[in-house]
Amino acid sequence: MTPEQSRQTLIAEAKAIIQAVFPDADPLVVVQAKDAPCGGAVGTDHSHVESMINVHSDATDKSLTSDAVFTKVVATLKQRGWTINYTQEYVAGAKREGFGGISAGVGDSPVGINISGDTECVKNPDA
Repeated sequence: MTPEQSRQTLIAEAKAIIQAVFPDADPLVVVQAKDAPCGGAVGTDHSHVESMINVHSDATDKSLTSDAVFTKVVATLKQRGWTINYTQEYVAGAKREGFGGISAGVGDSPVGINISGDTECVKNPDA
């Protein structure tokens, strides 16, 4: 998988998670870091790279609660094959082979979903 493919794969998955919870959502995507080195003992080997993304959307249904949305986020992650590493307050950390790792959080007001994550560490074609 190329760095761009890994980025697009994680972005598409994060958007799909949000849209499973908020079907009418139009998630905002921000690539925070593109093709950062991830190989080596402390991430200094440029032979492998990863990208950091952030995907967010607010609920249009203002009657939703953070509890209800977070419960649905966790259920959606499990349905889609993500392994939940932790849940704390309204944040779930998860990993999935072929996608990378994410943190999916639910805010209070307005109720929204924020997914931050790192793509898989893939071979850098430029190295």
